[in-house]
Amino acid sequence: MIDFYKNLMAFMKIGNIHTDNNVFKLHYKVTVILIATFSVLLTSKQYFGEPIDCDVQQRKEIIDTYCWINGTFIFEDNILDYRAPGLTTRNDKSGSAHFQNYYQWVCIVFALQAICFYIPRYIWKACEGGRLKQLVGEFGGPITSEKWNNTSKEKLVRNILYDSYAHNVYTFRYCFCEFLNLVNVIINILFMDWFLDGEFSTYGLIDGSRSITKRMNRVFPKLAKCHYYKFGPSGDMQLLDALCILSLNVLNQKVFLLLWYWLLVLLIVSFLSVLYRALFLFVPVFRTYLLRAQARRLENKKAKYIVRKLSYGDFFILYRLGKNVNQNTYRDVVSCIYDHLSNWKGYKIFQEI
Repeated sequence: MIDFYKNLMAFMKIGNIHTDNNVFKLHYKVTVILIATFSVLLTSKQYFGEPIDCDVQQRKEIIDTYCWINGTFIFEDNILDYRAPGLTTRNDKSGSAHFQNYYQWVCIVFALQAICFYIPRYIWKACEGGRLKQLVGEFGGPITSEKWNNTSKEKLVRNILYDSYAHNVYTFRYCFCEFLNLVNVIINILFMDWFLDGEFSTYGLIDGSRSITKRMNRVFPKLAKCHYYKFGPSGDMQLLDALCILSLNVLNQKVFLLLWYWLLVLLIVSFLSVLYRALFLFVPVFRTYLLRAQARRLENKKAKYIVRKLSYGDFFILYRLGKNVNQNTYRDVVSCIYDHLSNWKGYKIFQEI
């Protein structure tokens, strides 16, 4: 367990070069670690503890295993209500029994979810290919490098202005991965709703008719019934009616409640992130505001001119550069870009270098 958390802490370490934003990190760092932790906790409890304990006199170990594998059920009104004897199948006409047989799959589902939340990061990392790290070079960090001079500044500006097409493709891939994060959250919520028989979508809602506690006890009951059949001495079928304690569901109730609220928050911030990216791409005034906020004390007319001349891909590279270098270095780069753009003839010659 200690080694597991050491690996998690290493995974949480933030790199020197930031190729994505904080919302992106919520997906592939915080969410992956949260779900992986849930999976480890439930796995240790499920396979190294006693997740179920049935109150029977005969064949206790066999019945415990049987009820865990095949699932248990509860009654709608009261799990101790024995007024519906013989209720053993999903096709029961009374329709008052609810079966649960997904407990043993929870830890595996969490592991698959952790992988799903890392996939957009994996795709973006493969597409990014270390381009921003090569662009920033040794000039990243909060302190201006001793090697920062006019020659290095000209080289950096040339790399920003040189290939608009490649920068546009770079930006499109990043936007696709951001949108994939939002789609991934929606798919995971729908999948968990299907996995819990339609109960996950409303699991954490507070309403007057049905409290959260009642809903948790319905989805993850701590007491449930199980029917076990065996052949008696005379060859006839005998029914053993067992009342089982599901201690693992005490943990499942809290884990899924926390997961429900976290996915809700993640869905909201992911939607806002996609909306922000749409404004970034299609509203030049918004890019002007971002540039002035990032390059402090930049004149409004200069910011408008730079935004008007640069493609959305070039501006995205410039904006990501501002997240990885200090303010003095970034202001020098922005000023140099303005000087080149304002001299159109010089800029054309500059592109051909």
